[in-house]
Amino acid sequence: MAKKDFYSILGVPRTATSDELKKAYRKLAIQYHPDKNPGNKKAEDKFKEITEAYETLSDEQKRKSYDQFGSSDFQNYSGFGSAAGGFEGFRQGGRGGGQFQGDPEQFQDIFGDVFGDFFSGKARSRRPSRGADLRYTLSITFEEAASGCEKLISFVRQKGVNNETTKLSVNVPAGVKENQKLKLSNEGDSPGSGGLAGDLYVIVQIQPHAFFSREENDVLLDVPLNFTDALLGTSIEIPTLTGKSVLKIPPGTSSGQTFRLKAKGFPRLGSFGAGDMLVKIQLVTPARLTQEEIELVEKLAAKIGEPEGVVEYKKKMADFMRTRK
Repeated sequence: MAKKDFYSILGVPRTATSDELKKAYRKLAIQYHPDKNPGNKKAEDKFKEITEAYETLSDEQKRKSYDQFGSSDFQNYSGFGSAAGGFEGFRQGGRGGGQFQGDPEQFQDIFGDVFGDFFSGKARSRRPSRGADLRYTLSITFEEAASGCEKLISFVRQKGVNNETTKLSVNVPAGVKENQKLKLSNEGDSPGSGGLAGDLYVIVQIQPHAFFSREENDVLLDVPLNFTDALLGTSIEIPTLTGKSVLKIPPGTSSGQTFRLKAKGFPRLGSFGAGDMLVKIQLVTPARLTQEEIELVEKLAAKIGEPEGVVEYKKKMADFMRTRK
């Protein structure tokens, strides 16, 4: 029989430490484990091969002899149970296809060390399988995200070998964010036969709003304003999450100026208080003027002169341009 290169099989150098061997074996064993590859003969054979390699190289005396003589004397077990049988073939030493024929305690040491989840002391039967987790996308309005709501959803899940249509009530907390996951434990697929049900994850999507946008817990609102109202000052009615409010615009308000309405934003999820509402002013100027209107504006501009900000900008620009050739 040609010698198998156990180091190559595990993907480690010949100088690999026991920890490196264990790490390499665990990674491969998880990948090719029969429970993860039901009915896959190639994966089953690969799993046998890497376990054979690890069983030899993890034993100091066997590894020494293997390195020196390349002996196959240590390949004294004929393999593993079928993918359907999981680890059933390893429960006891002895003869017969698919059973470990070496020292059963030594075998348990190997697998107990690497796979604590599969073995504890003596070998035990496979754990009941767990049902799959499910996802459901729930669309709610901007206001519902702010105030919280209760929604009835309908979806299909697996119950044993059958599918069933299920209705559940979902409580959406106030202040929920876009794409936030709400977990409903044990409401996913159920495998039956004593297996645990998976979970249902409800993914929240918030519908765009006609006026509002959101930044963390703050609500943003852009308000167009006539330039004459900005110049003279006024009061305007604006929408809020819970109704409406009156905002005072002081004389001389500039475009882009932002006003803050305290605690008019989203509730802080899992905490106290709320964000603010930020109202940003966008000045709107007439697209066309009559000749009479143009003359009136020119007279007004000459009368009031240039605003301080414009004067300061022009002075800085003049100083800057003098340095240019």
